[in-house]
Amino acid sequence: MNFFIKGRIKEIEIEDVFLDKLAQQNERTHFVSSKKLEVPLDKNGFFSLLVFGFVIFGFLAGFTFYLQAQGKDKYESLAQQNKFINFNLTAERGIIYDRDMVPLVKNESTFNLWLKKSELPANRANEIIGRVVPVLGQPASFFRDQLETAAQDDILIEKNLNHQQLVLLSAIESEIPGFKIQKTVSRKYETPRSLSHILGYLGKISQDEIGIMKENNYEFSDSIGKEGVEGFYESILRENKGIVKFEKTAQGKIISQEVVQYPGSGKSLVLAINSKMQKKSEEALVRVLRESGASKGAVVILDSSNGEILTSVSWPSFDNNLFAGGISQSDFEKLNQDKNNPQLNRVIAGLYPTGSSIKPVMGTAALEEGIITENTSLYCPAKLCVVHQYDEGADCYPDNAYHGTTDIKKAIAESVNPFFFMIGGGYTAPSASSPYFDSRLPKNFEGLGILKIDKYLNLFGFGAKTMIDLPGEAEGRVPTPEWKEQYFSTPLTQKWYLGDTYNLSIGQGYFLATPLQLAQAYVPIANKGRMFQPKVAKEILTAEGAKEDIPPVLIKENFISSSTLRIIRQGMRQTVASPSGSAYYLSDLPVAVAAKTGTAQIYPKKEIYENWLAVFAPYGESAIAEKKPPIVMVILVEEVPGVQRTAQNVAREILQWYYGSQEPSDKSSRSGDALAPAMTTTTAQSADEASSSSTSSP
Repeated sequence: MNFFIKGRIKEIEIEDVFLDKLAQQNERTHFVSSKKLEVPLDKNGFFSLLVFGFVIFGFLAGFTFYLQAQGKDKYESLAQQNKFINFNLTAERGIIYDRDMVPLVKNESTFNLWLKKSELPANRANEIIGRVVPVLGQPASFFRDQLETAAQDDILIEKNLNHQQLVLLSAIESEIPGFKIQKTVSRKYETPRSLSHILGYLGKISQDEIGIMKENNYEFSDSIGKEGVEGFYESILRENKGIVKFEKTAQGKIISQEVVQYPGSGKSLVLAINSKMQKKSEEALVRVLRESGASKGAVVILDSSNGEILTSVSWPSFDNNLFAGGISQSDFEKLNQDKNNPQLNRVIAGLYPTGSSIKPVMGTAALEEGIITENTSLYCPAKLCVVHQYDEGADCYPDNAYHGTTDIKKAIAESVNPFFFMIGGGYTAPSASSPYFDSRLPKNFEGLGILKIDKYLNLFGFGAKTMIDLPGEAEGRVPTPEWKEQYFSTPLTQKWYLGDTYNLSIGQGYFLATPLQLAQAYVPIANKGRMFQPKVAKEILTAEGAKEDIPPVLIKENFISSSTLRIIRQGMRQTVASPSGSAYYLSDLPVAVAAKTGTAQIYPKKEIYENWLAVFAPYGESAIAEKKPPIVMVILVEEVPGVQRTAQNVAREILQWYYGSQEPSDKSSRSGDALAPAMTTTTAQSADEASSSSTSSP
């Protein structure tokens, strides 16, 4: 039978006709509609279903191939990580000693409880925390808050576990996955307190140090060196961790363990520091500060034969044991709010005008450049006036006393400002009709000028880091016309004036240096021509007891002529030996010393000064000093009210102690700048004095 549907003829089978007839009868009898038993599938739908099935099958086949071929190593590694875990074993950090092998720091073991969030089973978290709560005496909410708020995977739960807590937690450690008892070696720093800036301290790894942590097998629970030699020599002092590999089941049960790497202690460090001299220097400085009304200062002493730092005192200081144990917020705020800034290492990072202590360097420059000779004499009035370049007036630069005719040695010994004004910036006399005309002054004297001054200051290391083996060193500042133009913003303040050169010639104005830079500059004067890089560390000791020397670094030598150094040394000796010398207070020490004083006024209208003294000893041969390292010592006392002899008082006490003399005699009646009493001791004649063709009297 044929049936016409929408223009198509379709043959209907006999079974379809019979079934349709039965369905119609059933519908009329029972009033129920029936569906056809068979409906032919639409070809388009069937084709779509077939394509979809092939796509799903292809995706599953491709992903299976990826897992087998491409991702095999990755997922096998993840499976191994689930099967094996590594546990680090700690060792002791290296010890720090002074030059006489006196330990300056000790290691103390403590135990902390850490939680690794990723290893705490989520379905057993409440149960596990419930086991730990009674031991620590903390509420369960404390742990939940830690889990929710901590950004990192490792969380410090409790530090410094007591004996009872340690025993109880050790007994259940295998039953509390995620929790781990970590042994930590903390540092105990010894006195004197002024060692804090040198030694530094340990602290937790910061966010900025995460890269270092990953590269060097650190954990979040570890401490890392901060500041001082602890920071600078971190790679030497840090321990070598041991590694134990544990094999565990899928349920976390440990079934075996293997030592992959045994732990090893860090290397120890021997410093050049003389801890006895350090302590004596601290005592002397603190006493003088208290007596003078000042509160801040610094002492640095170098071995002039190799640049090793024997003493470095920055005061006030701080207790680095506060940081070693994890400083509290209140103690940290107290340190930061202290107006005297005890965390500043003034020896390497404090910047100050040096005052007249820079004059030996200026004298060296003038001699080397032929501006003056040993016999050049200049008339030096109590006030040097130069005609103003824009009007008929004059700018006058005073001295603290009248000195008259002066040569380079007397200029250093008595700290004669006009002499250094002229050799630094030059001098042009006004017309004879000017009220400022003085026939005793040179008519036209050519000085060094700012460019040559800049050259020699840089040559002696100013304006650059000394590269000492301590972090946080400042560069200082050597001003130039280019610097001033960039630093200031208006045409009047940007211009370089003669007065700027005059001020720089006596270590004031815009010039800034650290005490260590000044000490480094005096080393080649003391040792006759060799400049060294200052260093704190002397030797490295391995765990097996072997020594590795840290050799001195010679920066340059013979860069100043021997004749110039002889003249400058004689001027510095005359500073002490001459009754009119500014450091005559040091004339009766057990050994002959040479020195240069410095006083920098830091507030234009206030009698507040930075008080300096630079000393080298011994000057010449000395039986007392032959078994002791020759030294350069620089002392700074900050913000001294009025003109006082503070730095000399500190130096005298240290030198008396160092060279083992009798107690200091009473010289309280001496003024320091104009000392008249005759010397009572005989000092050794040096090779400098013996080879001099002419000597200068003050």
